Amino acid sequence: MWSKSVVDMRLSDDYVEVDTVSQDVDLPALSLDCVSDGQETGGKQSRLISKVLSPALRLWVRSHLDHVEDLHLEIEANDRQLLSGAIQQVSASARKGIYQGLHLSQISLVGQQIQTNLRQVLRGKPFRLLTAFPIAGTVVLSEADLNASLHAPLLANAITDFLLSLLLGSKGEDDFPHKAVNIHDLQVRFGEGDLIFTAILVLAEHQTYPLTICTGLQIQDGNRLILERFQCQIHDSPSAILPADLPDRWVFDLGSEVCLEELQIQPEQLSCRGRIMVQP
Repeated sequence: MWSKSVVDMRLSDDYVEVDTVSQDVDLPALSLDCVSDGQETGGKQSRLISKVLSPALRLWVRSHLDHVEDLHLEIEANDRQLLSGAIQQVSASARKGIYQGLHLSQISLVGQQIQTNLRQVLRGKPFRLLTAFPIAGTVVLSEADLNASLHAPLLANAITDFLLSLLLGSKGEDDFPHKAVNIHDLQVRFGEGDLIFTAILVLAEHQTYPLTICTGLQIQDGNRLILERFQCQIHDSPSAILPADLPDRWVFDLGSEVCLEELQIQPEQLSCRGRIMVQP
């Protein structure tokens, strides 16, 4: 009878601890170090799996995250699956993760049917994924997380371009009264179901005005984010620089590999639940 191995990894910046438990209906609990391909115990292959798989996973995780705390991974697969490179399921939870500049307070994910090059890893090759697989789970961002993420140029530039496009509307920048130049000091707050952007609007004459834009946020068809119910206020400014009208909605297409199931905005946090396909 094949045994099921569960590997629990705790990763920090300096170390990784690995607790390995093997459960078998007919046998008492055994360490993964003592389980081979299911045909014998104490084999060399099992020791290589326990010594090579864990460091390989650690390197792979660290290569995809800028920072993470309290990361826990549970890997479920029987011995024959592990030796063939197949992992039935990986459950992951962590806090204070940073992925490509995006800060996340809490992360809880489950990936299934993962194919890896474990046999090559046992021969000293780098760990990698062989096929795409789905991940389902929930991520939570606080206001502080989102504002810290705005230090990443990719996100900051995208939101700045969006807000300027929203203000310019169909006029184009050259026709905008007083000609908007840029937006500085961008910040985001969470309301009851709303996002509230605050910034400093800079005009060509080097005039600056505090700017507030409020918008609702919802999901459409799983892979589209809809911003709607825009409210704009340019404080202490002449009425001429206010946009004549705002669009009813603004659509962001997240791509066919994303399926969002739930999005909630509360004054303390934003939580998102859904699925995404991870590509090798």
